[in-house]
Amino acid sequence: MNKNVFGQRRRQGSGLAGKLLWVSLFVALILAVVDMLLVTVSILLLIFAGVLFGIFLNALTRWVSRYARLSYNWSYLVVLLALTLLVGGGIYYLQWQIVAQVAELSGQLQSAGKDLFNRVRDAPFVQQYMPELTDLESVIPKAQSMLPALTSGLQAVLWGLTGLIVIFFVGLYVAYDSELYEQGLIKLSPRERRERARQVLNTLRVALGKWIAGRLFSMAVVGVLTTIGLWILGVPMAIALGVIAAVLTFIPNIGPVLAAVPQALLAFQVGTDTVLYVILFNIALQTVESYLLTPIVRQYEVSLPPVLTILAQLLMGVVVGIIGVMMAAPLTVMIMVLVQMLCVQDKL
Repeated sequence: MNKNVFGQRRRQGSGLAGKLLWVSLFVALILAVVDMLLVTVSILLLIFAGVLFGIFLNALTRWVSRYARLSYNWSYLVVLLALTLLVGGGIYYLQWQIVAQVAELSGQLQSAGKDLFNRVRDAPFVQQYMPELTDLESVIPKAQSMLPALTSGLQAVLWGLTGLIVIFFVGLYVAYDSELYEQGLIKLSPRERRERARQVLNTLRVALGKWIAGRLFSMAVVGVLTTIGLWILGVPMAIALGVIAAVLTFIPNIGPVLAAVPQALLAFQVGTDTVLYVILFNIALQTVESYLLTPIVRQYEVSLPPVLTILAQLLMGVVVGIIGVMMAAPLTVMIMVLVQMLCVQDKL
């Protein structure tokens, strides 16, 4: 009797262990698939960014071909040569200023961060209710604990450089023979729908091209105005901060907020009043962009609902990361065009 009970319990235990093993394997498989999908989505977003760059080059090439009356291939070479001379000349002319300002900016931000921490630490409210902040070493990690962060930062830099190379070459190939890729996508649709597929692709190309042109226009205006405004306010590293503001303007809604953070930190070195002036300047600049630049740009590009853009940025940022935040707006443009043409027009 005891042997039968013991054997039955043993079989039940082995059965339970087997079920736990299968559940563990299934969960591990799901996690592995999700991780693989995230990597795949990141790669696809890099390719999509390269396609955007290719659309930009293609639009410039078509414009040169139309007004200079050159063939597409010759216009493509002219555009590449002009961009190379423009970027190379700018780097050659500003290389020492850029290198010096970037190096100095890093030191200035660290110094401004420590100065801000000291001011917060010495505040009466903090000393009364948060006395642990008075011990600087207990808040700021030691050098040994910073090694993983430095390693992670180096990996991020290498990933960013790799992404830029991928975007650059994908854009070159897409712009050089855009018809090849368009025909390949059109042939994936049924024969009776190929003309409609051609119309959709052409509309997508035009919409994304206008969005890119609008972003570049806003980036240039914001970068120049930021540099001039910060220089007038006496904030250090005005040129470097202007370049950062221009680059971050590519990301709607979130970019301007991120650009204001280093400006406010460096303004602390000048004075508390300067921080207030910098904040007010950014509010005024965003007001000008929202009520002056954006209406001008929206005459030529797809109008994105702000709430929809923010939701897309949050979702892509949580799932993919920084590349998702950067590509959320053009992806939203693409989805809106597809929904409008394939769902609203064709079905409804």
